[in-house]
Amino acid sequence: MAKSSKSNKWIKSHRNDHFVKKSIQENYLSRAAYKLIALNEKYNFLKKSTRVADLGCAPGSWLQVLSEYKNITLIIGIDILDVEEIEGTTIIKKDILDCNNLEGYMKNKKLNLVLSDIAPNITGISDIDQSNFSIIAKSILSFCEVNLEVNGLMIMKYFLGSSFEKTHKDLGNYFRKIDVFKPESSKKNSKEVYLVCIDFKP
Repeated sequence: MAKSSKSNKWIKSHRNDHFVKKSIQENYLSRAAYKLIALNEKYNFLKKSTRVADLGCAPGSWLQVLSEYKNITLIIGIDILDVEEIEGTTIIKKDILDCNNLEGYMKNKKLNLVLSDIAPNITGISDIDQSNFSIIAKSILSFCEVNLEVNGLMIMKYFLGSSFEKTHKDLGNYFRKIDVFKPESSKKNSKEVYLVCIDFKP
């Protein structure tokens, strides 16, 4: 009974969420679109990008935002989940671990930008969740080592916790600067932040 009450409360809160309502009005597939929009408003990187990969792209709202920029000539979305076709994008239904080399899609040109909104299934057990985030970060970094050009940009989601400082330090070995940013559309009680990793140096 308590679980049902909690679930109903979440559904009601979700429906009343400003960004959920806005995403419906503006035909985005999820409220997550406004996280990418906020990141771009802060760092102004989409107008400078031409080749982009969105890791863990389902349901596709970030791909929708990317497709609005005509200067981006290659948009690759990767996810193990089904993603509806979005004009101007290429969807690869695979785990990112199986997509380390995208040479066939990129025609000998590497990516300028790698995005990731991936989060592990949250268990509520901090040590397990932080370990899972750390594993995902390493997988994204491995992807970048093969596919991201020198001085490229990578942005990934992370949750603040016990593994955060080590992950931040590890990324600092590969990028000139790491910024931490929390968009307004990230819920206030969430530990979610985005690591903006600037100037890739493999």
